[in-house]
Amino acid sequence: MTDQTSNKPQLAIYTRVLQKDGMTKLGSRIGAGFSHSNGEGFNIYLDAQPIPINGRIELVAFDNRETE
Repeated sequence: MTDQTSNKPQLAIYTRVLQKDGMTKLGSRIGAGFSHSNGEGFNIYLDAQPIPINGRIELVAFDNRETE
């Protein structure tokens, strides 16, 4: 498997935030994921060290509007 990545992220990485009602929602964006050029994996870059709820962070499809 190659370790090369594309120049645009495919995933945005967020923490989950516990709300008063016990539900969770997306919290702070803490990084991005870039797919390998062969499509067989991702490199994950974190800008912060998460303290996730129940050991969870969330990877979501990257929205190009986030960089505008």
